[in-house]
Amino acid sequence: MSISSAKQNVFTTIGAYTSLKQETKLPDMTNLFPSVNNKKDVVPFLLDILKTVVGSQALKELTGKLFTDFIDGVEPKAKEILTNQMTQYNSGNALPSYFQSTGAGITIPVKDIDVYKKFGSSPTSPEGSLLYDTSRVTFDKKIYDAILNGNAVYNNLNIAYNNTTDSVTLKSVGTAGTIGEWMGDYINDAVIIDKKEFLTNTMNAIYGSVSKAQGKSIEQTYEELQISKLIQQLINDDDSFVISEADYDELLRKAQELVDGVVYYDMGCGVIGAELPLDGMTDLISQISGSTDSFFVGNAVDDTIAASTVDSADTTAENVQTISDGFFQRLINAISLALSQAMTTSPQIRALLGITSAFQNNGAVQIGSAKDDLKKFKVFLKCIIKDMMKLIAEFIFNLILVNLISLINPIIRKILKEKINQYIGIIKALII
Repeated sequence: MSISSAKQNVFTTIGAYTSLKQETKLPDMTNLFPSVNNKKDVVPFLLDILKTVVGSQALKELTGKLFTDFIDGVEPKAKEILTNQMTQYNSGNALPSYFQSTGAGITIPVKDIDVYKKFGSSPTSPEGSLLYDTSRVTFDKKIYDAILNGNAVYNNLNIAYNNTTDSVTLKSVGTAGTIGEWMGDYINDAVIIDKKEFLTNTMNAIYGSVSKAQGKSIEQTYEELQISKLIQQLINDDDSFVISEADYDELLRKAQELVDGVVYYDMGCGVIGAELPLDGMTDLISQISGSTDSFFVGNAVDDTIAASTVDSADTTAENVQTISDGFFQRLINAISLALSQAMTTSPQIRALLGITSAFQNNGAVQIGSAKDDLKKFKVFLKCIIKDMMKLIAEFIFNLILVNLISLINPIIRKILKEKINQYIGIIKALII
């Protein structure tokens, strides 16, 4: 049986159970979900199953849970994945003299770690208050402190900024230990995925509110979207690193929209504009970043979607639901992308990649353009992305499992009751 046929059978079986529970006719499964023929990306298939089992509220509920239960518990797993991938053949070697506190350190241009131009915004600015979580000590905040003051220390890493060359020099705060011990200590004590920053990056991918407030140029935004496109390809297990001319045109159009602060999406019932001012984004992030209530978070995001859509030509109840589902589908994809970016192209990961490359090349840093580095370090980055996508897929699968049990239990009870009554009837007929 082919993969697509097996997927079709899943939907047919679920449809049969649903019909039996509701005592309705078996739904027509000829209109197949697009995910049936998608062999490489399992998440869309899981989302379609979830929608089939739960109904139209499934994506909202899942988004709420991803923004709470999932992201609140992902940090230890992210550290484990990063530690495994950062453990290199030379991990047992002594910390190189140039990286020790008494050495010269390794120097990296800020532009090579600040892929998304985050350090151009102050943490105290309106947009910076969303990009940095100042309630805790993070690598990004320490880099910004070094840019302001010349030096900063983050865990076991010393950071020195050179204003003339716009570069940072990184080295250990100590002299003892091995490369593996230093890297392990750093990762254990670091903040890998900050919830507030993660939520901001996810929502900004949909609306561009922060990008607009940062005053980014179309060229810069276009460059960032190309990086996102390549990461999305890696998520889909495609390492061709080829962007078609049609995709380039689409990315340029979206770059213009993000800079303008109004992004247009085709929802199947017409093209819908989405606009969320920075104060609206700030209010939303303030509401959901500290919440552990998935239903509250899902409803808050849903309210934001409803308030942010513009230029809707047809607002029938059916189309409103289609628009909402479309946005939540994009949000879940944006969550996958933001998670992958946090583990591959964030300033902290770029710095660690630079340090690791120096350890393997006698102190010479091997990172440069983010697009080129995605190709150069593709095996390393693909492994990280694959492991992170497994976490999301497992989370969605477990949610499906809970709902499938809720769907099947009453059906089993109904069948058993009918069988018991049938057997009782047979027994009575035999003894009377």
